Amino acid sequence: MGNAVVRSQARRIRHHSRGRPAFRALGQGLRVAVSLALMIGAAPIGGRPVGAALLTVPSGGHGRHCVAQLGAPTMRCFGALDAAVAAATDGRVQLLAGTTGATLQAIPLNQGAGASDYRVVSIEWTRSNYSGASLTWQAPSSCGDYASSSMPRGWNDAIRSVAQYSGCGTTLYWDVSFGGATQEIDVNASMPDLGSFDGNVSSQKWCPAVRCG
Repeated sequence: MGNAVVRSQARRIRHHSRGRPAFRALGQGLRVAVSLALMIGAAPIGGRPVGAALLTVPSGGHGRHCVAQLGAPTMRCFGALDAAVAAATDGRVQLLAGTTGATLQAIPLNQGAGASDYRVVSIEWTRSNYSGASLTWQAPSSCGDYASSSMPRGWNDAIRSVAQYSGCGTTLYWDVSFGGATQEIDVNASMPDLGSFDGNVSSQKWCPAVRCG
């Protein structure tokens, strides 16, 4: 679940020693200004270290672990799965750093949740076998009838494996607004590979049954 590394390629520019002194001084000043800007940009944001800051523009890319609330427009994203699970369970579940998606199958994520606590109803991954980036869905209570007519930003046609929790089953839809072909996943069941639905999920429903109408 490593973070993607973006490598920038800069064109080499040959500097000639015959440049005017004023231009050379200006170049040195610009370098100092850039260095100061980088130092300022590394400062904590809102009292949090940069690595713990919540992302306002989520991405389904490898290394992103997001939490979406059913019935709410907000989504929070983190750099590690354990941080996302802690946020999704309001701190009830504290995983060891490096915990994998496959390991989560044996962990009761909703244990100790009160009547008014949010619960995890499913976790979905961008790769098979519960790996890659993850999207954790929260519901305001134990499993009921929930629906999302489209996937969160960055998550359309992205998921390839799914795990269900909290007594919920789910129906995946090929198109937005619950259109097209469907794929059902049983209550509290998991699918390490979605077959023809790999990378083709655009909307979703949850319910305490094998098929959500």
